Amino acid sequence: MLTGNQIRKLYLDYFKDKHQHTIVESSSLVPDNPTVLLTTAGMLQFLPIFLGIVKSPYDPARATSCQKCARAGGKDSDIENVGRTPRHHTFFEMLGNFSFGDYYKKEIIPWAWEFVTEILKLDKDRLWITIFETDDEAYEIWRSVGVPAERIKRKGKKDNFWGPPGASGSCGPCSEIHYDLGEQYSCGHPNCGINTCECDRWVEIWNLVFTELYQDEEGNQSPLESKNVDTGMGLERITMVCQGVASTFETDLLKPIMDKVSEMSGVLYSKHNPSSALRAPSPTRGEGNISFKNGTEKTDISLRIITDHARCVTFLISDGVIPGNEGRSYVLRMILRRALRHGKILGMDLPFLYKLVDVVIENYGEAYPDLIKNKEKIKDVIQKEENRFKETLDRGYKMLDEFIAEKKDIDGESAFKLYDTFGFPLELTKEIAEENNLKVDEEGYKTAMQEQKDRAKAATAKISVTGDIKYAKVENEVGSTDFVGYTENECDAKILATIDGEGFVDVVLDKTPFYAECGGQVGDSGIIEDKRSGGQEVKLEVLTTFKVNKLFVHRCKVINGDDLTGCEVHAKIDLARREEIRVHHSSAHLLQAALIKVLGDEVHQAGSQVEENRMRFDFTFSRAMTQDEIFKTEEIVNKWIAKGLPIITQEMDIEQAKLTGATALFGEKYEDVVRVVSMGEGENCVSKEFCAGTHARNTRDLRLFKIVSEGAISAGTRRIEVVVSNSAFDFMNEKVKELDKLSLMFKAHSNEVVERVEKLQEENKELSKQIEKLEEENSKAKFATFLSKAQDIEGGKLFITKADDSIKPVGLKIGVEYLSAKLKDSIIVLANSKTVIAKVSDNFVKQGIQAGKIVGDIARATGANGGGRPNFAQGGIKDASKLDEILAKIEEDIKTIKV
Repeated sequence: MLTGNQIRKLYLDYFKDKHQHTIVESSSLVPDNPTVLLTTAGMLQFLPIFLGIVKSPYDPARATSCQKCARAGGKDSDIENVGRTPRHHTFFEMLGNFSFGDYYKKEIIPWAWEFVTEILKLDKDRLWITIFETDDEAYEIWRSVGVPAERIKRKGKKDNFWGPPGASGSCGPCSEIHYDLGEQYSCGHPNCGINTCECDRWVEIWNLVFTELYQDEEGNQSPLESKNVDTGMGLERITMVCQGVASTFETDLLKPIMDKVSEMSGVLYSKHNPSSALRAPSPTRGEGNISFKNGTEKTDISLRIITDHARCVTFLISDGVIPGNEGRSYVLRMILRRALRHGKILGMDLPFLYKLVDVVIENYGEAYPDLIKNKEKIKDVIQKEENRFKETLDRGYKMLDEFIAEKKDIDGESAFKLYDTFGFPLELTKEIAEENNLKVDEEGYKTAMQEQKDRAKAATAKISVTGDIKYAKVENEVGSTDFVGYTENECDAKILATIDGEGFVDVVLDKTPFYAECGGQVGDSGIIEDKRSGGQEVKLEVLTTFKVNKLFVHRCKVINGDDLTGCEVHAKIDLARREEIRVHHSSAHLLQAALIKVLGDEVHQAGSQVEENRMRFDFTFSRAMTQDEIFKTEEIVNKWIAKGLPIITQEMDIEQAKLTGATALFGEKYEDVVRVVSMGEGENCVSKEFCAGTHARNTRDLRLFKIVSEGAISAGTRRIEVVVSNSAFDFMNEKVKELDKLSLMFKAHSNEVVERVEKLQEENKELSKQIEKLEEENSKAKFATFLSKAQDIEGGKLFITKADDSIKPVGLKIGVEYLSAKLKDSIIVLANSKTVIAKVSDNFVKQGIQAGKIVGDIARATGANGGGRPNFAQGGIKDASKLDEILAKIEEDIKTIKV
């Protein structure tokens, strides 16, 4: 029986060795194309070649790959079906071979037939072919390789014609190879057949797409000059067929993962095929005997969901995705939390999902070595997300239980609260609702979401809504602004309009050298003055510049001038400030490149702010950077600065820009023509990004790079603040001044200061120990006088008293331990106006008297919280006014207990 790993290798080797294809490594699940959420098909990385934007780099022009794919978000999502069918997945591998104007139908059809019948040795009598209804050419070729006419079925456009990706584009017919699993898997309908039914009996294993036509926006089709082939075979499905099972979850690709889920949950999968050589789970070594519950249809769904999702999140995190609330980060969080919810259904305690990473990597590490390299990072990210969700999961369930109990549909506001407060993705809420025959008001949810976004936007808006309307009206009247600031620092211009504000005036010019705030870079400042008198009649200080649509607005303080509209002026930026902004913006690009080198592909930019005296950079990463990692990042950037790499900016078509490998911000909208900024060129290029900002001309202009701070701003997102050039030297000079002060204070050379501080810390540590020892002796001496207050009770001694407020919590604890050691079998309770501590010996614990309950009762009676173990517990005191009464009541209750 062929394994999944063997089938993957057989496929790639067949097309490489026998048909001269270049094996191309799988691209990341995070596509280079910023408009695409996740990689959903094998042909995605070859799209520029298929579109004719670039020529095929392969000789001959043919390639083969096994592509990692994820369909868990957007229009291609399979998430609703995953777990509920035996074949749908959020992550899968797509085997494919591609011809870029090279071979066509008469080659690929015989190759495909040979591979499935001779290499995989599938039963020819179980193979069926579907073709497009008018594709006589494909029909004749399938007949020529030996497929009987009755096993070739014609289908319409819905099933066997691949349309263009948008309103227009390349398209063409396709041929599909299907496998008949047998009558035992039939739906039982009298007309069950390949042409009429989509039940589990029939499995599509390979799709051969022939792009031979171009369709325009009116739907007219014409032949393409160059015809292409794009095929796709799902590895999980073909493995299922080869291994003689009816579910992809029972193949050796997924069953080891499911076995581990069964082992951890103690729930068996009920639908294992009795004929399969893949047996039910055996306990992991060291686990001992495990008692398994028999599975049901409901638990089977949960087992499949956890199995699929564990694999998907492992691959997504390895490719750099981090759980979050936007884009692909949201998709990851959604499927991860869906798996956790189904773990709860099976009775599993969080965290558990991270424990499945080992078995996923054991199964896939050989084919995808990055998984092995990133294993600890993957487990860390999953475990942290599990712990985060664990905190709110039960409270979210409680809210949902109220709707379920009342059999009431979930309104939009509540669905949004479940998401915003308790971390329940909408998809998870919908799934729970559907299981209980309830509906979710999705439109109401979207409205609540939009209202929150609007509130957030309003809170940070720099321009009022009425102002926006004014600017839009101005733009309609005067048109957009001609920006010349990439090449010019000053220019002649004309004031086209002004808008008065409180203490300022907003000025619109016909053209400007002032960069408007955009992409995290602050707007330019400077001077606008009349040309004729050099500022005697009109002089404006530009405080900042921003954009509304394509209108550049200069916010100004009026120094001279009244009637401004129509005035011919000279506009000049604050060049010294712009130069500092330039170098700080370039530092952001170098920082991102260095972070990827030091921390790995998990790093993705999440925001930035570029000013003249600092740069703030936000990025996705699951933990704090170590000091060594910060130093290493600084070292890399400063080496690039020292190399004097040229900084090159090019304008190009967006599709061409994508092919250069330039990094783009996911979710950012770009024009058809974009600017690409490269740090270095050729083999020395260290960074290439889409960027509309202004930059230094050479890395040497940055002079010095220094990280000022690094910290978390939210779960999975870090922030670094950087200074370069003058600001970096100012920062370092301040540090030196502080060091000089310490040198004078310690009367030591600067390189001896650290040693002196460490020595001082050691001395303080030793003194603290001595103080603690004295406090302990003092406490013991004080509590020794209390021994006589201990009361005899059945089973031992009871000591319960209110202590002096001068005794610190550590002193109370010392007292409790001292009294317990002296009194042996005892119940000790000490409290003052701030703290209560109790200790109960084992003989009393066995009779049901617990320290945690005693402390909890006392703390709650004062309005505070507390608790702990049966033997020892500690809590706070909030209102001590009735502490004497509370302790007396506890004492009375304890005395009445019969031991």
